[in-house]
Amino acid sequence: MKAVPVIALVLALALPATAQDVPRSPASQQETSTPQIDPTKLGVSLARIERGLRVAEDRDKATRDGLRLEFNIQVFGVAPRIDVIPDGEDLVFGPVPGTAPSHPQFLEYVTPQIYRLPVAPLSTFAVWAAKWAADRSKKARCEEEIANYRALIMQGVNVAAPRCTQ
Repeated sequence: MKAVPVIALVLALALPATAQDVPRSPASQQETSTPQIDPTKLGVSLARIERGLRVAEDRDKATRDGLRLEFNIQVFGVAPRIDVIPDGEDLVFGPVPGTAPSHPQFLEYVTPQIYRLPVAPLSTFAVWAAKWAADRSKKARCEEEIANYRALIMQGVNVAAPRCTQ
């Protein structure tokens, strides 16, 4: 009983193999053959191709293992121009395109608007106001000292000249 399915399986596998062994007649081979091409019109050198095939065949005979795959590609032509720095890019003054942001740019990006400093810090304004008041009082004292010096000179008192300048 077990032999019948095995025999059927062997016969089923053998049928496609026998169908491949059908010999062709010479008339059918001529019908399917490609037309002859004149190689002189193609612009290729048959001697060069044959020499390359002989070299490849010798290489294949020298190395019998099927693990070594070797591909040789010969391309003849003009390589396109590689534009490393496109026209109009300013690499001396300004950021390089495609690079990381600067530190102020990074801080502006990650810091929310509510936590950023005001445009004019109040401490700077306070320092400026204090310096302006000090300069004004110093100028007022100098003018007062010069006025006293003139008054004493007009009275005929011998007094040293004031050291302040305006």
